[in-house]
Amino acid sequence: MSTKTILILGGGIGGLTAAAHLRRLLAPEHRVVVIEKNATFALRMANLWLMSGERERPEEGERSLSRLSERGIEWVEAEIETIEPVSRTVKTTSGAFAGDYLIIALGAERHPQAIPGFAETALNLYEAQGAVAIRRALETFDGGRVIVLVARTPFSCPSAPYEAAFLIETVLRRRGVREKSQIAVYTPEDLPMPVAGAEVGVALVQMLEARGIEFHPEQIVMKVEPSSHTIRFELEDTKFDLLVGVPAHRAPAVVRQAKLADASGWVPVEPSTLQSRHPGVYAIGDVTSIRLPIGMYLPKAGVFADEEARVVAENVAAEVQGKSPTSRFNGHGFCYIEVGDDMAAYGAGNFYGIPAPRVTLEPPSPRYRLQKHEIERTAQSLWL
Repeated sequence: MSTKTILILGGGIGGLTAAAHLRRLLAPEHRVVVIEKNATFALRMANLWLMSGERERPEEGERSLSRLSERGIEWVEAEIETIEPVSRTVKTTSGAFAGDYLIIALGAERHPQAIPGFAETALNLYEAQGAVAIRRALETFDGGRVIVLVARTPFSCPSAPYEAAFLIETVLRRRGVREKSQIAVYTPEDLPMPVAGAEVGVALVQMLEARGIEFHPEQIVMKVEPSSHTIRFELEDTKFDLLVGVPAHRAPAVVRQAKLADASGWVPVEPSTLQSRHPGVYAIGDVTSIRLPIGMYLPKAGVFADEEARVVAENVAAEVQGKSPTSRFNGHGFCYIEVGDDMAAYGAGNFYGIPAPRVTLEPPSPRYRLQKHEIERTAQSLWL
């Protein structure tokens, strides 16, 4: 059996899960190489805890990727400059690499500049430092209008803007300034987490309303005016005193330049195997485009990246070992939705359901919030 090299592009949830499982499944002579420009990894869910003050510093949830070597995984700290999917070669700032297999796990690129005025005005919930800035703003906020703005769809972690609104409400209530404050969510979506179905979306809207949080659906933002603290939508305008933003997302430039993306703007893959249109090239996680029977796309969420990575790792390992790949991604997923007051709701179901996803939402409880924290703790220990 000849020695094989598997190149994993990206050191996020999907990339690290794929690397860990490949290393466990393959003999040591086969190379598992992770190419990632960042020196550390942290789960994005920690941004909510940075925002609410439960966690003080971003470093508390970070792990060094240098520890991959302890598991027999090579880590190349480099920026990826080009991807050639036909030859399965990659050029980086640390040189060129060739693989027998490519696993593209580069996630979604944040693009706050997509909306004029957004980058200059909104505190970015999807960056750790942005979450810290939100916390500091809430610590001195003495009343006014707080808006959580979703710039465009799709975006990673579909529950995040709603969790942010719940947590902001809790922080302001505990500080004694809730009665002097208005909190609102503006989104292009018709309901929260629309792919999960109307029942889940309506339940979340009711939870928002119970906390006095406004929900403004089908709002397409055109621009933000920093000087007047005004958001201009297609059909109306609104004012804000504090703006918390979910920036527009897009596939990383290197993926688009390699012509891996289709008209959706993301990398199309076979839904059950995550195989791209190029042999030996897979894509997992937020960078992918998986159309569901209802016409919508599979949400961009870490739980899917994790399970997709396991499927790809098992199938690649089987091929390397001369076996038939049999692992399949079935579209099952779950989500813990923080609602403040040390509680979380729990949604789970089959997103590949026919004719539509079958997802249920369990009411908030302290137990689910503890489980969410446990996921972060155990997941990081599995990788690094």
